[in-house]
Amino acid sequence: MQENLENKYCLKDNTDENFKLTDEYNFSKFLADDEFDLDDELAGKLIPIAKKLNLSQDSLDLLLELALEMSKKQKEIYKSDERTNQEKNAAKYTELFKQDRNIPSENSQKLQEYMKTANNAYSEFASPMLKELLKSTGLIYHPEMIKMFFKIGELSKEDSLTYNGTPAVKELTPAQILYGPRD
Repeated sequence: MQENLENKYCLKDNTDENFKLTDEYNFSKFLADDEFDLDDELAGKLIPIAKKLNLSQDSLDLLLELALEMSKKQKEIYKSDERTNQEKNAAKYTELFKQDRNIPSENSQKLQEYMKTANNAYSEFASPMLKELLKSTGLIYHPEMIKMFFKIGELSKEDSLTYNGTPAVKELTPAQILYGPRD
């Protein structure tokens, strides 16, 4: 890009094709880039400014290239901040988990059984979309989520729930249907 800047920002004859002013600006070069969101509204705001500044297509392209580069840097900063926040949340949730009195103490057999029950329910009942959401937000570490999946796991053991929500039912005789099951 530096090479382009050195070649473009110099005195040129107005008859040079690259530096002729235009009534119509072409943004197709930037519309193809998935990382740069130049929508119609933004382009509509940009065109009057480019005309007011008497920018040629090449000059406008240089500015948009710089904007694209800035946009990519901002996305990287955002992703980095997001990862940092997720890591902080995971650490905070892990501390909350360790301090929760309703969860068995750390490094005990009961905790292993507790987590096995919670993980089985999570594996069976959470949809892929929910799993992705919980992972991306760090909520897979939150003690309330773990307790919720533990409760789901406990209920599914007791009631023989299946993923589609249909409980296991014994075959009843016509008499049991009419008069109720005998104990």
